[in-house]
Amino acid sequence: MRLHVAEAGSPGGEPVLLITGWTISSAVFDPIVPLYPDLRVITYDHRGTGRSGAWPAPVSMAMLAADAAQVLDERGVRAAHVVGLSMGAMVALELAVRMPDRLKSLVLVGGGAGGPMTAVPSATSTVRVVGELVGDATNGRWPASVLFSRRFREEQPRRVAELCRPFGRHRAPPWATSFQTLAASCFARDGSLHRVRAPTLVVHGDEDVMSPLANATRLAGGIPGARLHLERGCGHAVPLERAQACADLLHAWVAEHADNVPAPAGVLTRAGERLSRPLALHAGALRNSRQLPAAVLRRLGGPT
Repeated sequence: MRLHVAEAGSPGGEPVLLITGWTISSAVFDPIVPLYPDLRVITYDHRGTGRSGAWPAPVSMAMLAADAAQVLDERGVRAAHVVGLSMGAMVALELAVRMPDRLKSLVLVGGGAGGPMTAVPSATSTVRVVGELVGDATNGRWPASVLFSRRFREEQPRRVAELCRPFGRHRAPPWATSFQTLAASCFARDGSLHRVRAPTLVVHGDEDVMSPLANATRLAGGIPGARLHLERGCGHAVPLERAQACADLLHAWVAEHADNVPAPAGVLTRAGERLSRPLALHAGALRNSRQLPAAVLRRLGGPT
């Protein structure tokens, strides 16, 4: 697959792979990449979206995770500190489960484990945000309402507009949007969290209107040894809204785990991953169906 890949920072620094979110290109990271001059920052666009090659067919998180591994292979990187934002956190988590040898550490920002047990915004919150998005579209700050806290939007409108501009570039075609939506809908890794071996940091804004905080606590509680960093008064896009604070956090995290060397994957592990990849959508749908009764009972207030 021909993927658009960019590098910044120091070629000799610790490799950090930034994975972007649903239907958006990695251009959204451009405003913050200069904060990491000492790291080897690698960004790329998902297949079929942004500046990468067209892919007019369904995708799965397993395929997108394999693309992330391809990016590392093409750059000669055996293992990296993998940072996923929003849907990118799903891709990063899938990579950690399927190819643990490719991660020195894992950072999940504004993400979740997927499946019916995923916490979703309330109906009232959804209606309010949809109304605000309409306003964003008219004032040149789309989609600020789902990305940033209200205080940040009110106090720094120029900065918000600057951060939002890349979200309007390199938009995904409708079919790619549909395929990524299907991939996210069939993603369910709640029961696989215990398999994550990489040191994991879960970062979440407590005013995230896209992914409620319960998703972060579920991730941190299920991944062995994971840490939860809660950014108070912050929205969904923590690395953008709290750029310097997040940069300081990531620098400290990378320094702490720079010497981590993941064990290489065995032949059977590699073969199993490749053979199961084409069935990932089906497997995810099956995991979702198994969780559905418990999810319904929880929403009805019954025992799960």
